[in-house]
Parts: sequence; C-alpha cells; structure tokens
Amino acid sequence: MKDDLVKLGFCKFENAISQEWVGKINNALPKIFEEHEKMRRENNNPISSNGLAMNALVGNEILFDFLQHIIDLKILDWIEENYFNAKCILNSFTALSNIPGEDKVFHKKVHRDIRGFSSDVPLMLNMLVMLDDFTTENGATLLLPSSHQNSEVPSDEDFMKNSVQATGVAGDIIIWNSNLFHASGTNTTQTVRRGLPITFSLPFYKQLLDYPRAIGYEKYDVFNEKMRRILGYDARVPGSVSEWYSPSDKLLYKN
Repeated sequence: MKDDLVKLGFCKFENAISQEWVGKINNALPKIFEEHEKMRRENNNPISSNGLAMNALVGNEILFDFLQHIIDLKILDWIEENYFNAKCILNSFTALSNIPGEDKVFHKKVHRDIRGFSSDVPLMLNMLVMLDDFTTENGATLLLPSSHQNSEVPSDEDFMKNSVQATGVAGDIIIWNSNLFHASGTNTTQTVRRGLPITFSLPFYKQLLDYPRAIGYEKYDVFNEKMRRILGYDARVPGSVSEWYSPSDKLLYKN
C-alpha cells in the first residue's frame, strides 16, 4: 500500500470498517444533514446542497466514537508511520452525500484539498470512508494518478481522460496525498452515495475549524491522550506571553 501511496498518490484499506459501524453512521446522517442545511440557510451561506455537512464532528457523539474507532484500528498509526513520518492532527471531518443529478457544488469541481502545492512535504492527507458501495454509476470519487507530483493544474479534459474512479464497497477506506487532484463523480442512479471525507495534517498546519475551541477547552479531560492530540488540543497557539511560559504540564503546544 505504501508504494501505491508514494507512486500513485493513493491507496485503499479494504473492509476496514464493519457493517455495524456503517449502519450506525448512515442512520445518524439524515439528522446531521438537516441540521447543517438549516444552519446554512439561516446564515445565508452560499453552499446549496442538502447533502453536505462540513465539520460534522462537532456536536455528534457518534462521530466522536467513530474517530476513536479509527484510532483504535491503528489506521492513523499506519498513516503517521508511512506518510507523515510524524504525529498528525485532524484538519477536517465532513459528511457527504452524493445526490443524484447534483453537479454544481464545489466538490464536483477538479481540485486538491490543500492550498497551493506542498511538493514532497507531507503536509496533509485525505481519507474517504465509504458508507455505501462506490460505483461508476453512483459517482465514485475521481482521482488523477500521480498528479500529487505535479504543481500544474490539469485541464478538465485531461483530468477526465486520465482519472480513475475510486470504486469500492461500504466499509472500505481510501486515502490520498492532499496534493492529488480529484473530484466527486456524477451520480446517475436514483439513490444517494454517502461517505465521510476526513483530512489529517501536520500539527502546525491550521485546522479547517478550531476543533478544540468548537468542542470546548473544558472538555480536554473527556478524551484520552491520543484523541486529544488528534483533535488538536495539544497543538494550540498561546494567546499571551504568559501562556507561552506555562509549566510543562499546561503547555498548549505539545506537538
């Protein structure tokens, strides 16, 4: 798998998640999507999809439990050892439903999930947990092999000609170098195709959401040491010189 991640920019963990976990998350998603759509409308946010919940982790205990499950499965250990060669933290945690016929939301466009191009620096990594079977018909994610090695943005024509679809079954996990160009495919079926796009980054890279602040600094002791680190509680920025000089056991920047 490591060779594929290095050469192609992506690899797959087959049957990584049990069907029990797949079912529990899928049962929770309708309410999550509804809450996020309501929030977007109230805030006049331009995202116009009821199949997208950005930063879905916050406020949803089932997703916290699932993130802990990913940790317990040692998948993050593998990623830290074979990709980052260092400790990493959560950068984003999203829930996504590829709705039939929907083509205008941002994740349908050819893109990479990292600003700029980090070259050989393993700054960020994408993880996609498949919650339904990913097929050609329901718009399995399109990946452009080896594009993580090139700073140039491919044309839409070249991308469609040379990309491959990340097909798989519910419970599979695919990961890719965040320099890799990708896009959601078009769902031509009559049913949704669900997944959890999650990203991890080196601790100094700014999170998409300030998870410790959003979850609550007072909840630090609720989580075990590994979960606290992954959530970013040990990679915070001091807010004053006094905080900078905190005693060792109170430091905010332990990573």
